[in-house]
Amino acid sequence: MKRKRVLVQSVQNQGLIADIRKAEQEWKLAEWRFHHALGEDHVDYSIYCLEAAEKKLSMLLKQAKWQWSRPDLKEGEGAG
Repeated sequence: MKRKRVLVQSVQNQGLIADIRKAEQEWKLAEWRFHHALGEDHVDYSIYCLEAAEKKLSMLLKQAKWQWSRPDLKEGEGAG
């Protein structure tokens, strides 16, 4: 039962890591859009995208910090 829980946690960790990497890429794209925006409408849109990307990345990093700091959720603990 403990091994199954560890496996599920490992899959969840991998999913969260993938989500963080994707959010980082979205943030980089939004930052590029901002630096290459032409015109007031493009600047406004790029700021909106950049703020949303920053918020998403921040949310995922907080989730990871919370999840990985909990002793009952640490991968491999108690397995075997």
